Amino acid sequence: MRKYYILLVLLISFLNANAQSFEGDMGGGQNYPQTSDRPAQYILGSGDILLININLWGFVQRPGIYSIPSSYTLIDLISSAGGPRENSRLSEVRIVRKNQEVLVVDVEEFLKTGDIGKLPILQPGDTVVVPGSLTNIFLNIVAFMRDIAIIVNVFVLASRI
Repeated sequence: MRKYYILLVLLISFLNANAQSFEGDMGGGQNYPQTSDRPAQYILGSGDILLININLWGFVQRPGIYSIPSSYTLIDLISSAGGPRENSRLSEVRIVRKNQEVLVVDVEEFLKTGDIGKLPILQPGDTVVVPGSLTNIFLNIVAFMRDIAIIVNVFVLASRI
């Protein structure tokens, strides 16, 4: 019975470590208070520049909350975060507005054409989500299957002891 208890503790530790590494891929892990009922905030920056707060999630170098000039475009925001990661999917960047509206922006198309009209104007409180590529989704599935195989292997080996 004791060996099963030890195996269970090791298994829980293993799963917890993998869950934390997955949160790191998504830029999560921090618990911020929800502020959805707060009105949109404008901030007056140095030099009388009007700043807005934007949440940036997903596959960028430094996801987080950014106070940017109200004249910034989506490209300026992503660039402020260090740019997209190698495995980001810029063809389906989502902007979630305070009023629950979701815009899907093809940043790759903008980069090809340079047509600024393809980029929506950012609003205070927007949440910008840069998704991962299909390769990244496949790798996450393979990693999950690997973890399941390890768990099954541990129980098979424990039953033979």
